[in-house]
Amino acid sequence: MKFFNPKEEVLDIQMTQYGRNLLSRGIWKPTYYAFFDDNVLYDSQYGGSTENKNIADGRIQGETPLLKTQHTFTGLDEYLFDGVDDAVDRTRLNIYEKLNVMPMSLGTSDYESTKTPAFRAQFLEGEIENVDFNLLGEKDKLSNVKSTSHQLLKIPQIEMDVEYKIKVIDPEFPEVRFETDPALTTATTYTDGTRVVVGPEQILFIIEEVNAPFDFHNYDIEVFEITDDIGASGEKILNPLNFIKPLEMVENNILIDKQDAEAKAGRMEGVIPDLDPSFVKYYFDINVDSEISETILCKSVSKLKAKGKSLYTDIDINCPDLSIPVRQNIYGSDALDEDCSDY
Repeated sequence: MKFFNPKEEVLDIQMTQYGRNLLSRGIWKPTYYAFFDDNVLYDSQYGGSTENKNIADGRIQGETPLLKTQHTFTGLDEYLFDGVDDAVDRTRLNIYEKLNVMPMSLGTSDYESTKTPAFRAQFLEGEIENVDFNLLGEKDKLSNVKSTSHQLLKIPQIEMDVEYKIKVIDPEFPEVRFETDPALTTATTYTDGTRVVVGPEQILFIIEEVNAPFDFHNYDIEVFEITDDIGASGEKILNPLNFIKPLEMVENNILIDKQDAEAKAGRMEGVIPDLDPSFVKYYFDINVDSEISETILCKSVSKLKAKGKSLYTDIDINCPDLSIPVRQNIYGSDALDEDCSDY
């Protein structure tokens, strides 16, 4: 590694191994950028010294050494693209660089807030079994995933169990004390007159990023399958799963041809691809925002209120069966009495 010469050098651009591969195939299309400050020591106490604010300002802006760009993070012999499982190698290299190389980019805070951005999540359906707030450089006890990053990754690991209710219905006692799902319950009736019904369980939650600008597009959802394969650095291999792409007829505010739109969505001749283990929908459904049934959402809110709990969110939820829209109570709190002692 070399240091920048601030008198002669200003900018250094390098491509990662995966980026080089995309460029060689003519499909490298960068769409966004990010800034990092991993090399800056803001608080000198973490370096074993003390200093006042004026000295720290000069040190950070004028005396912080800058390393030239590191663009190789794996052994060059690991991904040779030798014609054997090249597609798998490209995917694994992409995932490795994406999850382990410079994962902590600088974000944007709300100008009207004095606090750093944070996530606020409230679960309407489902219960959290356990939480780890960081992904360490060792095997995580919840996700069983080992991080090979050289820094502490502030990626919360949330463990939740989804259990389905199954009951054998006897003709003499047909009562079912839970809601059944027609999609999961078969219409088969056995020779003795019994049949099996299945009751679904789902995870429903509201997640917001607070102390940050609220835009039209705030989140990206990615789903990975944790495999038993081990990478060259001892990490668990994660296989990315695909979503079925929607048919979008407008691109960059321009109406495109239907055949081009179908090709971009992976629908050859207008046919949706068959579900296989490479798709998320093969295992479960993920719905967001307006995709969630209003009936399910309002029912969950009613159950939450029946338990004496409040819903703290900046998102308006209008339920016809509720007397008033569910809105954030700026004077409310979900803290227990014993958590806030009198002074």
